[in-house]
Amino acid sequence: MTHTKGASEQMATGVSVIAGTSDHSLCGWRVRTEWPVPELLPWSGDDRRPDIWIRMGQVPGELDGTVRKHPLVQVNERGWLRFTVRNVADYLVRDGNEVVIDTAHSPDTADVALFLLGSVLGFLCHQRGLLPLHASCVEYEGKVFAMAGHSGAGKSTLAALLLAQGARLLSDDVTVIDIRAEGGPLVLPTYPRQKMWRDTLDKLGIAPGRYLRNTVQLQKFDRKVTDLFQPARTHLDGVCQIHLQLRESGLRIEALDGLPAVRMLYENVYRRIAAGLLGRSDQVFADCALLGGQLAHHALVVPNGLDTLARHGDDLGRLMGGLR
Repeated sequence: MTHTKGASEQMATGVSVIAGTSDHSLCGWRVRTEWPVPELLPWSGDDRRPDIWIRMGQVPGELDGTVRKHPLVQVNERGWLRFTVRNVADYLVRDGNEVVIDTAHSPDTADVALFLLGSVLGFLCHQRGLLPLHASCVEYEGKVFAMAGHSGAGKSTLAALLLAQGARLLSDDVTVIDIRAEGGPLVLPTYPRQKMWRDTLDKLGIAPGRYLRNTVQLQKFDRKVTDLFQPARTHLDGVCQIHLQLRESGLRIEALDGLPAVRMLYENVYRRIAAGLLGRSDQVFADCALLGGQLAHHALVVPNGLDTLARHGDDLGRLMGGLR
């Protein structure tokens, strides 16, 4: 949706927007953005003020009052965070409610939104006191589970196998959790897309969507799953950590309790280094300890190999359906 800058106008939903921007939904927030983010659903909620603004502007090379630094991230004394992605964009993330993007690329460049909905989303969550896990999250047979793991662990592949069996997606790659929500930990659904490598799409017989990027001669595409998306905030029932094992021929699941569960959660906190730069390490660990005591946690052991994994979709459904 593109608007001419100048005056505000009224959308069909009755929601007022500023010309030159568009309003979308992310994690239940009203997001007003000057940069096109086609991955997000249009905002259809109430007439509240935007929860998050995404603006175009100049991001300084060095933040005033910088107190902590990482090669890609700076944090200043006000808790503002500067993030740079070489040859893509610089991002300034302020107060959990504003992102400034500085890029020379045209608005049809997928990389800018790719990092906006990845790392920058993680930074916003830390600034807002939420817990982001590096995990895909699905609702399957009435239960909501996050499947956590490092990049390349198979999060999106396992989610796609469950979507083929009737699951609904709440998030791909980053699962945002409000652990202090009334009634227990709540998942804040992100957007109805998966990011998948071309070989995985081909193996699972899924048509590729928008081309995203090349990494080490592998092509990544998005997959639009609007009809398979669960947009409502939903209570989380458990977290599984994916373990790839070379010698495994099938799938199995093992319970994790106590300290191993807390350690698993902490190791899978998304952009945990940035949380440390923001001075939130102790709080993040406390959140993991709280979540570790609230829910069921498991290790999901799967064979390391796309061909083998793709043959075990039914087994995965039986395992996940049996979790309580």
